[in-house]
Amino acid sequence: MTPRPVRLSKTVQSELQRITGDRVVVAVVFVVRLADVGAYADLGLHVEKGRIEAGGPVLLPPSSGVYARRNLDGWNEKRTDLPKELRHVSTWAPSWNSGSYHLVTREIEAYPVERHPARLLTISTTVLEPLADAALVRFRVDQPLLRNDLAFGADLRFNLRLLNEAVGEAHVFDADLSDEEFARMQHVDWELLPPGSTDRVLAHIFSRGSIDPETLKVAQERLNVLDQLGHDGFIVGKGRFARYFGARFGDRLVVLENLEYGNALYMFKENWEQLTQLSRTELIKRRDGSVQRIPHLPGWQSAVRKLVRSL
Repeated sequence: MTPRPVRLSKTVQSELQRITGDRVVVAVVFVVRLADVGAYADLGLHVEKGRIEAGGPVLLPPSSGVYARRNLDGWNEKRTDLPKELRHVSTWAPSWNSGSYHLVTREIEAYPVERHPARLLTISTTVLEPLADAALVRFRVDQPLLRNDLAFGADLRFNLRLLNEAVGEAHVFDADLSDEEFARMQHVDWELLPPGSTDRVLAHIFSRGSIDPETLKVAQERLNVLDQLGHDGFIVGKGRFARYFGARFGDRLVVLENLEYGNALYMFKENWEQLTQLSRTELIKRRDGSVQRIPHLPGWQSAVRKLVRSL
């Protein structure tokens, strides 16, 4: 049966355009906090001796959702994009005044039904980088896809929906990336929010996990400091920077905060969209002055105010 045409979203098309290789894989990389590990127990993520550890490849249980069930059992699809076909339908009807039944067959027009077998795709979880009370984790569907395959679009869409169902996010990567390259890569889709939107920023930050009262207090305090600097809007990110939020000053200057207590504030004086793709280690090592790192030590608020006003 001819495959149904698949329309991929603009976001997915954009991700595919950035990949030069012929093989792609569906995956996502983001920070998981110790307090949120339980949400990914079905994927083998667990805590061992105070550290986040990953297990082997797993099949999602059917309770995960529609695509997890389709992955395990297969499914039938009514092909409304194809012409209807004649079909014979038979039913048993009672015979008049005899107490018996006889078979009645009639011919109808109906859309063809395509049977999709179970795919039995596994999802692998890998800890790419241990962090303080957290870890940078990659979740990946274990099926590299060839871009010139006839079923590429349908397979890609299925894998994206399967992983999104499992962890709430999914992207397309080059299938031949190493763990180290995955650790350096991230999808930081910054969203700009207007000044005064502290409630929306907090809702975004904690959308992936539970709210710890102490963490909430720290986030509110740091948001208030930023909100008093006369900025042009808050920004919030995803991927490795899912726990980062900040403020933008003009077109070039951006200040980013992190919720991990004891971490530093980062001030990007130019090219902030490119620089935020770097890991925290790479940011610390930079010596060109384009990134200013301000540890959260006593008096950090005053230091931030002076730097913002001077720039």
